[in-house]
Amino acid sequence: MKETDRVVASEGEKKRNFVLVPLIGVYVLAMLVTLSDLGGEFPFMGRLYEGDEAEHLIFANSIASLYLIVGILKRQRLTLWLLIAYNFAASASGMANLIMLPVQQTLTATGALVPDYSYRINAFCVFVLFLLLNVFLYFHRDRFDNKSIYLW
Repeated sequence: MKETDRVVASEGEKKRNFVLVPLIGVYVLAMLVTLSDLGGEFPFMGRLYEGDEAEHLIFANSIASLYLIVGILKRQRLTLWLLIAYNFAASASGMANLIMLPVQQTLTATGALVPDYSYRINAFCVFVLFLLLNVFLYFHRDRFDNKSIYLW
């Protein structure tokens, strides 16, 4: 094999592969935080779920996160739009929880020991971060170049 026959990846392609690594970290962390709620109460869309309902919601959220993580690894185009939808649903759930649930009830359920205003500020910051994550995804949509709808 001659030296000229070897295919060398350009610098742009090497950097291209590393843009999605922090995104994978965000969703792995989100999945771990969701799994840490297993066995406790789970706030979702303005309602506090307990027992089996909470465990089913946590399980479904974890499976969805796992699917999204694998889809990011495969750079699947369908995953891009599912990520954007997932982020909108998560931010809508956070705002619904903040508006519809009493803050003290949510703080008691989660076991947090923070003042009400800190919880409200943190919830709003998470909402803004989800929106910024959607902007990031939209501007890096060309990174998702696998048009297959299957993960294999």
